[in-house]
Amino acid sequence: MRYYSTNGSEISVDLCEAVTRSFAADGGVYMPLSIPVIPRALFNNISGMSVTDIGYVVGSSLFGSDLDLALINDIVKETFSFDIPLKKITDHVYALELFHGPTKTFKDVGARFMARIINCFIGSERLKPGPINMLVATQGDTGYAVARAFENMPGVKVFIFHPSKDSVKLPEHMRHPVADNVISVEIRGTLDDCQELVRRAYIDPDLNRKLNLTSANSINIARLLPQTFFYFYAYSKLKALGEEMSEFVAAMPCGNLGNLTAALFAKQMGVPIRRIIAAGRGEQRLWGEMLNGRLSVSNRGQRALNTNLSRINALITRNPALAENLVCHTYSPEEIDRTIKLFHDSFGYILGRNSALAAKSMLDNRSGDEVGVFLATDHPEMYADHLNSLIGLKLSSGKTSAHYRDRHIPLSPSLPAVKNFILEHSC
Repeated sequence: MRYYSTNGSEISVDLCEAVTRSFAADGGVYMPLSIPVIPRALFNNISGMSVTDIGYVVGSSLFGSDLDLALINDIVKETFSFDIPLKKITDHVYALELFHGPTKTFKDVGARFMARIINCFIGSERLKPGPINMLVATQGDTGYAVARAFENMPGVKVFIFHPSKDSVKLPEHMRHPVADNVISVEIRGTLDDCQELVRRAYIDPDLNRKLNLTSANSINIARLLPQTFFYFYAYSKLKALGEEMSEFVAAMPCGNLGNLTAALFAKQMGVPIRRIIAAGRGEQRLWGEMLNGRLSVSNRGQRALNTNLSRINALITRNPALAENLVCHTYSPEEIDRTIKLFHDSFGYILGRNSALAAKSMLDNRSGDEVGVFLATDHPEMYADHLNSLIGLKLSSGKTSAHYRDRHIPLSPSLPAVKNFILEHSC
């Protein structure tokens, strides 16, 4: 498989280049030149397939031209070492719980799969001497998922940049020591500052001349594409539960648009998704909307979302019919709280705040006898204090983990400070 840049460069690269650099030389992000369509036979027999069976078929279609099939089988089995339940909420409405991995977040799947692909290229003659340096901008769970996925992996250094102005609240189950090859870096600023500094570090010519730099955010195609598995598996579980449908509706919360991008990939690959509902958080303005057949996001979210936004619009450019199946909705914090209370009181189901976005958009948009699945992406314990107050639960309270905090003096939000830190600790 070859990968091209969303910025339009005619030069394509192989999987090694795409995953060990993340960003293309022209500043774009990578997209596969062709998107495989899964044979119809898979869907005819999918109800009896496990998540690893499905992961192997889909993973082989995506990566089989670059990696040995036996290796892909091992990667899939190591990635999916935990359950992904599909919980029935009410008639024809289901939650796909993606938070049962080691760090209780949906990001475990993409991070673990990506880590094992990266491991295939460590020591490649095509890379510069020294480790592969993973840069991550996060406010919490992404950093933990990546840290666990890459912990103690030889030949890899992970730099987790997190803000000091926004407290990092993590539940007790995430109080896991950071491995020696993981360096958490506190930035005296906001998450936006962290994201911008990481973006500038990726394109800095001096750093790129000296180091192997790549991303562990969904910028990296090896973390993004495994998220397509969610939709194949959701369909298989629906069929196994006896839902008689030719298509289903999928809803997901939108942060950096990774799960939305993956849903469009999955539909293009053959998953029978009738409609894709993208739910975001906002106050008075839309986080995103479809305009003239393209997805547009608010100016406030543009910088953080532009990488997967460019992928989404590239997919729509290839297949304009995808735009007809995509709808966006924005909900206020008050609407999210009402949804959490409704699901608890009426269905006996506890939602995290991000999952509540998807749940509300499903209830608001599913019609008739449509079968719908929403992605439950965040463990409710992430919001224990809020949920205890809102619906009277006794969940473990989220706390800032001392293991996660930076082991060094907080850095100023400037590129020179970040560059010097990376150069000093990348050896």
